[in-house]
Amino acid sequence: MSVLAEADLKLDAGPIDYALLALYFVVVLGIGVMARRSVSSSLDFLLSGRSLPAWVTGLAFISANLGALELMGMTANGAQYGMATVHYYWIGAIPAMVFLGLVMMPFYYGSKVRSVPEFMRRRFGKPAHLVNAISFAVAQVLIAGINLFALAVIVEALLGWPLPVSICVAALVVLAYTTL
Repeated sequence: MSVLAEADLKLDAGPIDYALLALYFVVVLGIGVMARRSVSSSLDFLLSGRSLPAWVTGLAFISANLGALELMGMTANGAQYGMATVHYYWIGAIPAMVFLGLVMMPFYYGSKVRSVPEFMRRRFGKPAHLVNAISFAVAQVLIAGINLFALAVIVEALLGWPLPVSICVAALVVLAYTTL
């Protein structure tokens, strides 16, 4: 087992691999450019102009919560605890995400809010909104940093790119897509 842990797992990426990676980023940014035409307000950007059914928005919420952290975290937990890790996901995380996606998202969707902090303001007033908005903003900044770091660790392991380069490239792609 220790031999495998010490093995160099770096991919031998060649020009075709980098071309496919660049093509992927171009396609993702192209989707952003095409979607830009139909986005004229925060309602369009955050909720697709309310043109999608609530269940589709709920499923998008579920899929948005499966990323680099889950990939690395579940892999690490699996290595440490074995198959018991599977139980966390199918007993805890999946039912919670399905509940949020199928029950809570239509509730928020129907109340015509764009975010949980906005719902808190309407339901409990400005103090609750302020506390929720600040804690959410801090959490998002921290989570974004962790996500960029997790992605950079994967890219460094697979492609051999330096960690700072991986973080900068990932941040630039996300920034470009969001800006577009």
